[in-house]
Amino acid sequence: MSEIKTAVITGASSGIGLATAKALAAKGWHIIAHGRDAGRLAAAEADIRATATGPVDMVQGDLSLL
Repeated sequence: MSEIKTAVITGASSGIGLATAKALAAKGWHIIAHGRDAGRLAAAEADIRATATGPVDMVQGDLSLL
C-alpha cells in the first residue's frame, strides 16, 4: 500500500513556493498551499492543478495577522 505524502507550502502563489508546489504535485504529493492574495492564489491553483496527480488544497490568509 502506497502512502500519499503531504506538503504544506506557504507563499505558494509565486516564486519558489509555486515552483515547489508544482514539482511536488506532479509527483503525486498532497499539496496544502497558502497565499495572501486571493487573485494570485487562484491563478496559482490553476497552475498547480494542471500538473497535479494528487490532491491540492488552497488556503488564503495573511499569517502576519494574529
